Amino acid sequence: MTSAPSHGEDRVPSHRIWIVTHFEPIPSEPEARPMRAGLLARRLVERGHDVTWWTPDFDHYGKRHRTGGDAEIRVDERFRVRLLRSLGYRRHVGPRRLLHHELLASRWRRAVETQPPPDLVVSGWPTPEFASSVVSYATAHGIPSVVDIRDLWPDLWIDRVPASARPAARLALRRYYGMARRAMSEATAIVGVTDEYVDWGVQHAGRPRRDDDRAFAFRFRAPEPAASELSHARTRLADLGFTPDDRLTLVFAGAFGRTYGLDIAVEAGRRLDRDAPGRVRIVLLGSGDRWNRIAEAARTIDSVLVLPRVGLAELVVAYRHADLGLAPYLDIENFRRNVPNKIDEYLGAGLPVVAGVGGAIARLIDEHGVGRRYEPDDAGSLAALAATLADDRDAVSALRDRVRTYRSTIGDTDEITRFARHLEDLATRTTAGSRVRSDS
Repeated sequence: MTSAPSHGEDRVPSHRIWIVTHFEPIPSEPEARPMRAGLLARRLVERGHDVTWWTPDFDHYGKRHRTGGDAEIRVDERFRVRLLRSLGYRRHVGPRRLLHHELLASRWRRAVETQPPPDLVVSGWPTPEFASSVVSYATAHGIPSVVDIRDLWPDLWIDRVPASARPAARLALRRYYGMARRAMSEATAIVGVTDEYVDWGVQHAGRPRRDDDRAFAFRFRAPEPAASELSHARTRLADLGFTPDDRLTLVFAGAFGRTYGLDIAVEAGRRLDRDAPGRVRIVLLGSGDRWNRIAEAARTIDSVLVLPRVGLAELVVAYRHADLGLAPYLDIENFRRNVPNKIDEYLGAGLPVVAGVGGAIARLIDEHGVGRRYEPDDAGSLAALAATLADDRDAVSALRDRVRTYRSTIGDTDEITRFARHLEDLATRTTAGSRVRSDS
């Protein structure tokens, strides 16, 4: 076993680490910004480890197949991406997506049969099928496994049905709850983006929280695009209808899925057309199975502009032209326990956050003064807040000042490096223990 470069720290052994996730962009998609798994993989490689990232051939956001089958992308000497042939789906919710997840986990189980086991494997949650398969594999091979909780599946689905139907829904989803219990209880460690997420996993594990169960917040700072890229991005956004003007601009960039209250944003725009014409602009950028519906609903609303998903340079320009970052999460448990990467993305771009959800996001806004809140699921409240801020630009400037203060203190902590160190420690302890047992 070799040793990783020290980077100014004590030298650590070099490990072979697998990352297994479903949803994220991969390094061969240069316009897509790296997300949690991509950043973690890069940091582990920088620290001297060999990383294999297992993920589907199907691109969740673009709803396309990347290669049409199994493939390996060699990012560099220590980093490879293994794409798995996958069914794919067109809608975020539906039986075809569930079948896709099931077949993908089965294909991963077959693919790893011929591979030498790694020193550690970390799986994103969701999906339940992937994570439960990963943990079972690790247990059978005597290697540490880590479950990284990103969304509260299947509780997220339960939150979307009426309260009277939830007992029946829970019964229908009992298979997925079984996966959660097995994965969480057998995993070496449970991590997540917030302590609340970690606690959720520990609760499903049916055991007390341990020292290795830790939260690592999402931190992302986009690299500065080249001047030529920014110029091209400004032109493309202008062609799409997004140019700077004197209106208060709220921007959302993300998936047009069922867990975002985008209908509320559109209705808020309709009310702003009536009550505050020409003073506010809500810009919604992204993709997803509800994009066409939202775009059609906003077609005649002057205060709402719906745009397709754009690249990183366009996103940087859009954020620079905006005053506030809109986080229209539904007020459900999945988001009350979470501070999603979207929040950090806005704050990293210097944008105060406008949200209508309680819990962790509300505490962040209230304790650090880095945004404003509207009443959950209330288009009238969002419209009234936007109109008030449009008339009080000093208040918006004060919010932006507090965002800068937050970023200079708490907001720029390198959580990905902390995450990488934790994985190193788990792998090193396990391999050291194995050597002791073999020498006995």
